[in-house]
Order: sequence, then structure tokens, then C-alpha cells
Amino acid sequence: MKKAIVLTLAVMFFLSAFLWLPELAAANTPADDCYDSWEACRSRALDSDSGWVREAIMLTVCDLALGKCILWK
Repeated sequence: MKKAIVLTLAVMFFLSAFLWLPELAAANTPADDCYDSWEACRSRALDSDSGWVREAIMLTVCDLALGKCILWK
């Protein structure tokens, strides 16, 4: 009887691992949107034809926005 219970629990464990782990691996975290926006912001800042001071300020604003996004999501 103990072997049947252990076998049933083992089957349930492995079955649940095969059914739920792929879903968890494919999950999209909210921070992914933050990083996508951050990359777009940085590319716009680097592609702009502004001076190095303005570009540095724009990059700093992008970094601050990323930090705010990660903290609030």
C-alpha cells in the first residue's frame, strides 16, 4: 500500500512538472516591457543629432524611467 501511494505521488509530481514548467518558462514578466521601452528610448537618444550634454541627459532620463518602471510593476 505504501508503494502504491509513493508511486502515485511520484507520477503526480513528474506529470505536474512536465505540464506546468513549460508554461512558467514562457511567461512574460512585466519587466520585459520596461526593458523594451528602455531600449527604444536609448536608441532614440543615441540616434538624435544633439550635443553630447543633451544626449547624456536623455540617456539619464531613460535610465531613470527604467528604474521607475521596474520598481512600480
